[in-house]
Amino acid sequence: MKKKVLVIAGYYVPSIKGGGPIQSIKNLVDNLSDKLDFYILASDRDLGDEQPFHGVKTDKWVQVGCAKVFYINTKELTLRRLTEIINSVDYDALYLNSFFSYKFSIAIVVLNKLKRLIAKPILLAPRGQFSQGALGLKSSKKKLYIKVAKALGLYKDIMWHATTETEKNDIEIVLGKNTNIKVANNLTADYRRIKYDKDIEKYPGELKVVFVSRIHQMKNLKKAIALLKDLDGKVEFNIYGPLEDKEYWTECEQVINSLSQNVEVEYRGLLDHDEIMGVFKDHHVFLFPTLGENFGHIISEALIGGCPVIISDQTPWRGLEELSVGWDIVLSDEGKFRKVLQHCMNLSKEEYKSLSMNAFEYGKKHSNRQDDIRKTYELFVYDTEVLGGTT
Repeated sequence: MKKKVLVIAGYYVPSIKGGGPIQSIKNLVDNLSDKLDFYILASDRDLGDEQPFHGVKTDKWVQVGCAKVFYINTKELTLRRLTEIINSVDYDALYLNSFFSYKFSIAIVVLNKLKRLIAKPILLAPRGQFSQGALGLKSSKKKLYIKVAKALGLYKDIMWHATTETEKNDIEIVLGKNTNIKVANNLTADYRRIKYDKDIEKYPGELKVVFVSRIHQMKNLKKAIALLKDLDGKVEFNIYGPLEDKEYWTECEQVINSLSQNVEVEYRGLLDHDEIMGVFKDHHVFLFPTLGENFGHIISEALIGGCPVIISDQTPWRGLEELSVGWDIVLSDEGKFRKVLQHCMNLSKEEYKSLSMNAFEYGKKHSNRQDDIRKTYELFVYDTEVLGGTT
């Protein structure tokens, strides 16, 4: 009989505004549903929306792809209701996908500490929330909660899922070297049979640049826009993603207005996930000077779309320039960012196609590796004593 995993997701498909964790969980289900049964608790509406998803049944378990999902209005998710939903599933492991979310993580950890939940193993994936960049945002509140949580021993018996060695180190810096952490890379969609089919014109002196992510300080769009200043040539910069932080977007617009006429910037709105690959195929490079990513599904998808990436050094995707698939640049080195953008601007069609094909092959090679699938599976079937619970 397959083990049952109850995933506390916060947001799940059809959500598109909740960022990379949605894809992380979907890829987990798609890759491991033949070995594990997944139950997912998620909001009945997208991030920031007042209305629920159209046509989605709520307050009951419904089949969504290979998982059963319980969609609920989070305003109605009281501690009592949360306890009832969790205890209604005879799960073997409980999987949390945030450290700082109150209703979808903190409240559950507290309920577990108070023994209101059935004693089962709990795994927690902080999804990059312990990176230096992430902790630097609203840092006083985060530091206070961490201090209180450690004093109360809220996470004493919890196992942590880090998706890279870097994230493991970030967790240890915050919680200590004795923290029980397992490393398993994020899984991707299955790209093993995909073929390179990108066909985009590329002339020296012209560059189509794309940014796909949440419009939020963490993703550093304002810096991406500013990097386009003083480039010699014609730039088309298209921005896709939810306007999560409208004040930050206003700051971005001010930078856009300061650009010279050779740079054309457009905000193109939201993308459904099945549209993303087409967007990357229609652009030359992906510009993403993020403050931090624990994985970066969007980077993986850009590479598969044959779109070389120009990213910060705050992600696990490193050594890209040596492999001729992109660039990972020290976040503060604006000169290097501009130099690389100008280099891409100057490429001929033949030079660009070689770079694009390299990016595609590299992205494909790093998708769905069997060792990653095995390590992720072992997170949920590991010895229950190690996971900190009993069955």
